[in-house]
Amino acid sequence: MALLDTTVLIDLGRRSQIPTHQRARAAVQRLLAGGEMLFTSRINEAEFRIGPEMSVERQKELERVERILAGIVILEFNAEAAQRYAVIKAALFKRGRPVGDCDALIASVALTYGQMLLTRNPQHFRDIAGMIVQSY
Repeated sequence: MALLDTTVLIDLGRRSQIPTHQRARAAVQRLLAGGEMLFTSRINEAEFRIGPEMSVERQKELERVERILAGIVILEFNAEAAQRYAVIKAALFKRGRPVGDCDALIASVALTYGQMLLTRNPQHFRDIAGMIVQSY
């Protein structure tokens, strides 16, 4: 099971000749060929929806976002994920290795649902115990 980070969603929406699009698409195709289902979190969805809100072509960008999200199961941030979030933030704070709130929220959902995280930014998650991260 693979949870797609926001970077994957953004890169999938880029023009096909852009290298990050090509790498994200290849990584997703490998997952699908291996029988994996695609997931993302509600937090990733929220981050992904920022782009259209900042675009002068808002409607076109919203349609692109909806097309990309259509084939992906969105996992909710639940009570178990909330507890994991607190543990992640506290542990990293105590070690002097703080992580961004959204990254900790995404990690808590991935861990709660037993998901590997596919991302272009593995360094954002390297200090989070138990995370399985794959980069492209």
